[in-house]
Amino acid sequence: MPVAIDQFKTSLSLWASGVSVITYESLEQKGGVTVSSFSSVSLEPPLVLFCLAKHSKAKTAIESAGKFAVNILSSEQKQISADFASGSLDKAVVLEGLNPGKLSTGAPILQGSLASLDCLVHQIIDAGDHWIFIGLVEAVATKEGSPLLYFNRNYRELV
Repeated sequence: MPVAIDQFKTSLSLWASGVSVITYESLEQKGGVTVSSFSSVSLEPPLVLFCLAKHSKAKTAIESAGKFAVNILSSEQKQISADFASGSLDKAVVLEGLNPGKLSTGAPILQGSLASLDCLVHQIIDAGDHWIFIGLVEAVATKEGSPLLYFNRNYRELV
């Protein structure tokens, strides 16, 4: 059963053009990827979308798992965003080291995020040079704080 609309609105209000990390875990692969293109699609049902580059290895894992989590990072999570954006780090090792939690679908969520949206894959759209993932939000976890913002290749804190 999808999350209540008020919870969904609250979680989205914490994302102010900030940094989001998509986390996933399938039988074959687990990890995360930093994305900047994340948005709401509808309130009823609560749907979100994010874009993933065609060359990303995460597509197969998310598709086979049928679930993912969107983690809206707090200003205290700069290093987490950088680690998931890095091309040189093993994302499964990074994720495991963060001791992720779980909500209803079992997708890994990052502790300390301003909001984590636990989603089932609703649709995957081939958009040329990237994939568009649409997820049905099943559960939400939120906390107080400031979002981590990304601007001009530097991370900023909202003040």
